This record gives sequence, C-alpha cells and structure tokens, in this order.
Amino acid sequence: MSEDISSFDPSTFLDATTTEALVRRPPLPVGDYIGTVGEPKSRSWTSKKEDAKVKAGIAIDVPVKIDLSSYPDAQSALGGIDSVQLTAGIMLDLNEGKMIDWGVGKNGALRRWREALGMNNPGEAFSIRAMQGRQVRVKVKHEPYEGENYDKIDSVAKA
Repeated sequence: MSEDISSFDPSTFLDATTTEALVRRPPLPVGDYIGTVGEPKSRSWTSKKEDAKVKAGIAIDVPVKIDLSSYPDAQSALGGIDSVQLTAGIMLDLNEGKMIDWGVGKNGALRRWREALGMNNPGEAFSIRAMQGRQVRVKVKHEPYEGENYDKIDSVAKA
C-alpha cells in the first residue's frame, strides 16, 4: 500500500460500500509468548458501581505486539497472520496529589511489569514511557464474554 495519501477523498472513502462481512480472529492459543511493548497510554476511569471503594482513577494501557513467526502452531491456528497485539491495563494507586503512590505495597501490577522489564532497580530512573520497545514474556489466557473467548494478558515475566 502506498504511503502517499495526497489524493485521498474523504467522501469517496466514507461512501464506499462492500458486501464482505468482517470476520473475528480466533483467539490466540493459551500459553506463554514473548512480545514487544508498544507505546503506553494513560486513561482516566470512573467506576459504575455505586458501592465501589474507589470511584475514579488512572490506568495505563500497555500494548504488547507478539510476532507469531516464532510460534508456528499459534500462527497456523490464527490463519497465518504475522502478529497479534494485545493490551494489558494497569490500574494505578494514586497518592493525595493524584500522582503514582510509590509506597510499600502500592501499585503491585506496575511493580510486576517493571520487574518483568528489568526496570525496578533502586536508584535507576524510571518512567512509564520508557517501557516502550522492551521485550516481555506474557501469559495469555482466554476470558469468556457473551459466549465468546477473548485473549487476555494474564501475567508478565522476564523475557
């Protein structure tokens, strides 16, 4: 596909029709995979539960791209596609100033990601954005939702 989009016509694009249905990709087989962390993004969230202890907060979405060429059985099960990108969410514990709480026992999920990426060393500077480009081992599980199974990163470890 050409990178030149100077002749792109939004009206033609939006009015284009097809008779093809989009087909859902089968879930990635359960197991361990090595992936590369993409650009983390922060997002705010608000609980829909009236009795929630925490009503709102910040989460980090961490995309992980898995190159399936290293996993021929998984690649075959998914119809030959080259890669899959999964996204893990890290819910953050915040302090009174609405910044990450670095206290003992806080932010266990972020600690596990930092340890898996070799970035949880005292005295070494850390930023969430610096996670990008590093390799991580992810354990993929299936999570059922409305009769379908969806890929989910269950846990992380050093690659």
